[in-house]
Amino acid sequence: MSLRDTLKQREEQREAAQSGGEFPEGVTRYVRMGKHGEVNAEGRTFVILADPDDWFAYYVHEQSTFNGQRTIYHFRKHTCLHSPKGIRADQSAFKKPNPDACPSCLVGAPRKLYAMIPVYDLEYKTYRVIDTKEFHINNLIADYDKAEKMGRKFNPDYTLVGEAVHIKQVDKSFSLESGDASPEQLEEAKKFIGIDYGYEELANFREEADIVKLLHEADEEAKIDRAKLPPVSESNNEKPNEEINDDDLPF
Repeated sequence: MSLRDTLKQREEQREAAQSGGEFPEGVTRYVRMGKHGEVNAEGRTFVILADPDDWFAYYVHEQSTFNGQRTIYHFRKHTCLHSPKGIRADQSAFKKPNPDACPSCLVGAPRKLYAMIPVYDLEYKTYRVIDTKEFHINNLIADYDKAEKMGRKFNPDYTLVGEAVHIKQVDKSFSLESGDASPEQLEEAKKFIGIDYGYEELANFREEADIVKLLHEADEEAKIDRAKLPPVSESNNEKPNEEINDDDLPF
């Protein structure tokens, strides 16, 4: 199998993991958040599948501005290669950028903390993830802790994991409160607690060469040190298969 065929196969596998096979067209493994998304001002009910300590935290390079009408991204948002690839990682080891591990860290691209929350979707009867940034995660955890604290007044062992919650957009963030689900739905959701959610695939860790190419395509307002930007590798120049030889490979 040629290098291009291998890369194409890997991309198809990532897309399959991200979209899943259980959803209709336009719906993916990721829950769309915001005014025009699935979680809007009216909200949506899910079953929480993990405690916040078991949500997948990782880093994303992104820079955007709002011009009054739409959000403009100065380069394509992408996962920082210096990120955990599983839950309960030592976050202190990833808190600072690592220029030796990630090209975007090398050029100083803005870096933000994100997290994925595994939830059971009552409509599609399978697990999905709410993937959002630190500000929203903080608000959701605060509401999560309030709800759990209230439940523990009556049952010291109470946990929100496996319970229905209603998540909705409030002002410029999101809130979480108790939701309604039937006993049958809660029982079905339990099957998805503690499974492998495939976070590494969902986070879409790109090849270094792909990231370098994205950085070269950044607009003039991107806050990156272009003097440190590595050149685009040959593999990104879409050379025909017959032109690739051993000298082209980086190892």
